[in-house]
Amino acid sequence: MFIRLAETDDLNDWKAVAADVAIIFGNPAMASDPEFIAYAQSKIAQQGALAAVDEKTGKCIGFVGFSYHYNRITWFGVLETYRNHGAGSKLLQSALNKLDASKEITVETYRNDYAAGLPARHVYMKHGFKEVDNTLFDHLGNERSKLMLYPDASK
Repeated sequence: MFIRLAETDDLNDWKAVAADVAIIFGNPAMASDPEFIAYAQSKIAQQGALAAVDEKTGKCIGFVGFSYHYNRITWFGVLETYRNHGAGSKLLQSALNKLDASKEITVETYRNDYAAGLPARHVYMKHGFKEVDNTLFDHLGNERSKLMLYPDASK
């Protein structure tokens, strides 16, 4: 598996990953949602998305979207069959390497009492994120938590 910038030709793979994680996100129609598709297209055009690619098949198995401007992770998902094998961790680390580590990096993710979201939370925590607010809701009304990765003072 390797990580690279997401490309226009990856959109169908990204929609497949979105379909695979849609229930976890609390958005069952995410893969066909025009707002999500516009988001993915925008991230690809802005070079604000990375893809994890299976070297054997050439298929994209995970994506992470991020914002240079807001220094945050904006979307993160890996196909179920590739989870728990390091793909998510490698994908997240690659995105963090693109962001400004001298400033706070944020993400809105699942609360710690949402079992389906615990694997994603675990990846964030493994990379040093700390919970700063667990009272948020996404645009669909799903409970969310804001995590922050504080700047490394030693750098």
